[in-house]
Amino acid sequence: MADPDWGYDSAPWVMDLRGTGLPALGRLRGWARRSLAHLGPDHLADVLVVVEEITANACEHTAGPSWARLTVLSHPCLVVIEVDDPERRRPFLRQPDRSSLRGRGMLLVDRLTDAWGVHDNPDGKTVWARLGCGTALLDPCHDAQHS
Repeated sequence: MADPDWGYDSAPWVMDLRGTGLPALGRLRGWARRSLAHLGPDHLADVLVVVEEITANACEHTAGPSWARLTVLSHPCLVVIEVDDPERRRPFLRQPDRSSLRGRGMLLVDRLTDAWGVHDNPDGKTVWARLGCGTALLDPCHDAQHS
C-alpha cells in the first residue's frame, strides 16, 4: 500500500485466482458485488469496472492473477483494490488505437480511481487502486452504516 497510516475498517476480502483466467472474471465480479453490497450503486459500478480491468490485465499480460483483495474504509469512504500476479512487468497507460476494440483497460482504471499504482511483493507484483465515494453529501459507506 502507498500509505501505511491508513486505518482499515475491515480486514480485506480475499479471492484466490491462482490457475484461473479470463473465464473467472464473472465469478470475480459476483464476489466483489456480494462483498461490497453496502456501497452505493454508482460507487459499486466503478469498483466493479476497476477490479475487473486490473484482473483482466493480469490475465492477458502475465501468467495470470494470483490473488484479489478488497478493503473498505468508512472515514474517508474508500475502497482499496489489490490484484497480485507473478511478474514484475508493470502495467502502463497508453493511447488506445482508435481502430482497436482493446487497449483501454488501464485508461479506465486511471480515470475511475483517485490513485493507482504498483508495488513489488515477494512473488511478483501487486497492482492497487483506491476509489473514494465522492463528496460528504454523497457518502454511500457512511449512509450504509447508519441505515
